[in-house]
Amino acid sequence: MERNYTIDYVKGFAIFFVVAIHSKTVQGTHIGMIDGDDANFVINMFARFAVPFFFVASGYLFVQKLNRIHQENEEGSRRAQFRYFKKYLGKLVKLYVAWLVFYFVFELGVKFIERENNSETLFEMFTSSISHLNLWSLIYFGEGWPGYHLWFLPALIYAVLLLFLFSQMRLVGVLFVISAGLHLFGLFGQAYSFLYDVPFNTRDGVFFALFYVAFGGIAAKYGSFFNALLLRIPTWSIIVSLVFLSLMQILEGFLTLQIYDGKEENYFFFTMPLVMTLFMLALKHHQMGKNSIFTKIGANAVGIYVSHVFIMECMHILLYRMELTAVEDSILWKVMLTPLVLAIALVFYHQLQNGKKALKSIYR
Repeated sequence: MERNYTIDYVKGFAIFFVVAIHSKTVQGTHIGMIDGDDANFVINMFARFAVPFFFVASGYLFVQKLNRIHQENEEGSRRAQFRYFKKYLGKLVKLYVAWLVFYFVFELGVKFIERENNSETLFEMFTSSISHLNLWSLIYFGEGWPGYHLWFLPALIYAVLLLFLFSQMRLVGVLFVISAGLHLFGLFGQAYSFLYDVPFNTRDGVFFALFYVAFGGIAAKYGSFFNALLLRIPTWSIIVSLVFLSLMQILEGFLTLQIYDGKEENYFFFTMPLVMTLFMLALKHHQMGKNSIFTKIGANAVGIYVSHVFIMECMHILLYRMELTAVEDSILWKVMLTPLVLAIALVFYHQLQNGKKALKSIYR
């Protein structure tokens, strides 16, 4: 099956905006008559399509692979699909654990260096961190240790687990309906908390990720139906819809967060049709941006995602050590930070992968 380059192309833009959210772009500055905080808010609201798109793409590619396995080996497809599922989930778990440990060691090292402590104090800091660990938050929510952005991985793990179980029962459609209900309820733990405040975190695999992963699964399972439908929909109408839905998502964010003081900003009601429409565009024009730099970036989006916070922290520490923290308040630095972090994270992750390959060849 021909590769869909547009998915990687959109993922390239998506990971750019993920970094923009975490770098806070122009927050705390003024650009002429424009308040940097207001501009940052608009960018933040617009960028909320990014993580849901990653979830949709993951669900789509996962079910697409299951379909291919079934076509190639119909008699033993269930066993072959289960082997693929175990391998896929195993990679996600290993990735999460590895980067969880990485960020824990990184933070411990920073504390040790900054405080100029001895080995005995280092051990005390280590045991203190372990004692304050909330195992449930760590295993399910991806919270409680450094690397606040790693929540994406356990959310994806649990969503894919449910997608696989329902796909084996041939109930992906049922899962999509259930996940839509859960997702709508999850909004009350986010921006709509002013209507009813859900007393637990809904930025997780069940209330957030599952809906988008299930939609991706539906798009792959009923690919012929979606392709036939998209042939009848002109591209211009999809683009107009994307512009309208993006504006509505920004407006929704302003009303729910700024006017009514909603407590979280991870996803909104208009995020649902926005991301679904964006993915439909990717399915309709699957060769878009084939040779673009954003397609290459998108193909490495996971690596950039897990490493970019480390890069930002290192840059901040370096400026602090050089007594240049005032630079961080300049407009030029704010504007350049996101593309700079993106580029360094891409190179860093590539070098990390090359190092892993070299180690494997040595110990093989």
